[in-house]
Amino acid sequence: MKAFRTLLKLAERDLETLRRALADQVTKEANVVQRMHGHEQTIRAEQQLAQRDYESARAYGGYAVAALQVRKALEAERMLINQEIERLRTLITEAHVEARKFERLIELEEQREKVKREKRERAELDDFATMRAARQLRS
Repeated sequence: MKAFRTLLKLAERDLETLRRALADQVTKEANVVQRMHGHEQTIRAEQQLAQRDYESARAYGGYAVAALQVRKALEAERMLINQEIERLRTLITEAHVEARKFERLIELEEQREKVKREKRERAELDDFATMRAARQLRS
């Protein structure tokens, strides 16, 4: 039974580690999304500037190509993070199932111990009752 408790602790530790990793990935995703929004705002600002100024309009073509590459890179980073998030969620589900198995084994072992203890107590009470009945017969 002690082994089950140790295994449960290990499973819970692994589960907590996975949850922390998931939280880190979610934070990374939020940061990437924030960077993407910032990038989009910068692009809009550059577009407005290009519409007002001839020199800015000439330079905007090169900027647009670079901005598109940055956008693709950010989207690729976000996709990788999302894949890692899904992988971690799957691992968390599996780790949770594993921890639940150990919890259930501990519960079953405790039930078996309880049944043994109750059986032993009943046997002791039966022996006591038998000895008491024998004493009463002798008296």
